[in-house]
Amino acid sequence: MNEASNNSSGLPPTPPANRKPLLGMSFLVVEDYPLNVLFAKRLLEGWCGQIDVAKNGQEALELLNPARHTMVLMDLQMPVMDGYESARRMRERGETLPIIALTADTTVDIETQVQANGLNGILTKPLQSDRLLKLILDYQSPETR
Repeated sequence: MNEASNNSSGLPPTPPANRKPLLGMSFLVVEDYPLNVLFAKRLLEGWCGQIDVAKNGQEALELLNPARHTMVLMDLQMPVMDGYESARRMRERGETLPIIALTADTTVDIETQVQANGLNGILTKPLQSDRLLKLILDYQSPETR
């Protein structure tokens, strides 16, 4: 697929090769919508982050490896198991890595729901590359800086 067709599909352009703010970081992206996965993958890999993908919360619980992953980017509304339940279960088993909610929900109480279920932050969809990068860097651990 060429660059022009990517831009017309709404995908972000590939970040410049000399920009490597996520070098050394690995993400578990939990998202059931393929275009959102492609968008996140293009951005994160373009910033030199590593990425694994889970299609629902149950799959995320199976794939999460704290020795590998430095952060989870979690959709909230998915089949099989939603992001709230998955995040709760991750916290119950002692996971401490940042879990960032990705959602189109803009209701007033969304932040309260996110915090109550063990997620650290929230980013509304559609994702904006500058906001995504800022949020990731805000939660980046000292070991990966």
